[in-house]
Amino acid sequence: MYLKISKKKNVYHLIGNVNTLNVPKFLNYFTTKIDKKNKITLNIEQAIEIDRNGLNAIQELMTLATSKDKNFSIVGGGCKEIYDHFNEAS
Repeated sequence: MYLKISKKKNVYHLIGNVNTLNVPKFLNYFTTKIDKKNKITLNIEQAIEIDRNGLNAIQELMTLATSKDKNFSIVGGGCKEIYDHFNEAS
């Protein structure tokens, strides 16, 4: 399945899959957003799958945002794997 990103009230909603096939575009899109905005919020409620490469991409974006003193957060209960991944990393 594809990945669609929609924005509502300064929250970016991930709809579909974040996987190896779309990680480069995903990273490019949000790297640009991190450069322009002070706060990025991802809502993963409608994420169907986030594979290991997708998780690593999100981790990379979190690291980038932190290095630029930007706020990067993830909300929604759509994908338990992401919470498990970041709990293991910390």
